Amino acid sequence: MDCAALARLSGAHPERVLPVEWGRAGSGYEVDVLVRAADRRWLLKDITNLIAQEDAYVLNINSDNVRDSGRIQLRLRLKVSDYGQLSTLLGKLDALPGVSEARRLG
Repeated sequence: MDCAALARLSGAHPERVLPVEWGRAGSGYEVDVLVRAADRRWLLKDITNLIAQEDAYVLNINSDNVRDSGRIQLRLRLKVSDYGQLSTLLGKLDALPGVSEARRLG
């Protein structure tokens, strides 16, 4: 609110200024993540351990086996502190053995 450019813009073009709300410090963000991987022993344990090590939280998990392919697709609802944490987490998930894709949904 103390930005000079914003003050000039809102004075000249008030219709271009939108109200925004930032998350409260410590409140975190809920995000949906898709992980595609080879269906292997301990995959879920490796994923959930990594999420816990990164200090994020699992709120929900859904899994689908891709028929006769030896592959699995996991949809996870996670709570992260910020999008920097999410980016780091996605990179580490993508690097797990057998994981071919880890990305944010939506």
